[in-house]
Amino acid sequence: QFVALNCAAVPHELVDAELFGHSRGAFSGAVGARAGLFRTADQGSLFLDEIGELPASVQAKLLRVLETEEVRAVGEDKVVQVDVRIIAATNRDVDSMVESGDFRGDLVHRLAGLRIVLPALRERIEDLPALSLHFLADTGLGITATALERLMLHAWPGNVRELRNAMERAALLSRGELILPEHLPARVRAAVESPVPAEVPDAVRL
Repeated sequence: QFVALNCAAVPHELVDAELFGHSRGAFSGAVGARAGLFRTADQGSLFLDEIGELPASVQAKLLRVLETEEVRAVGEDKVVQVDVRIIAATNRDVDSMVESGDFRGDLVHRLAGLRIVLPALRERIEDLPALSLHFLADTGLGITATALERLMLHAWPGNVRELRNAMERAALLSRGELILPEHLPARVRAAVESPVPAEVPDAVRL
């Protein structure tokens, strides 16, 4: 089983209960017991997205769970054995966070059995056409070469999320079968203009 948690989307005071579970009445609003994501993902995988947003107190508890393979729910005394593979991701520089004291170095070392560094979109702009078509796959739309050029000239400070949002917006604005430059966000249309290479087709489709 695969279970995922966006650590940045959960209030800090609730991350503990979300991960490890809680008993009924363990805190205000806990009207019922909850197993928690570790127990839900037992014998499977738990994906912790934006792990750099975890509060320090939860970092310590997460490290203990990884070391002991035991979970104690909030408001309970007993521990439960779990077997969970952890996959973690973040767009923050955790090594710098360790140096500044904002993230536990021992937790980074415990998590980083296999570390994959994915460059920002601006550093692998050759992937942009394929990613653009991927985000348009469910719409059946193609994209003109001129619009694609504008995308490739943009710096993408928001990385792939910004591209996905731009494609969703363009799909909503399109009234034909193709994404045109005018369907793109203004910040993308403002990219420096340059001639479209002769070998680029008029439109790109899946």
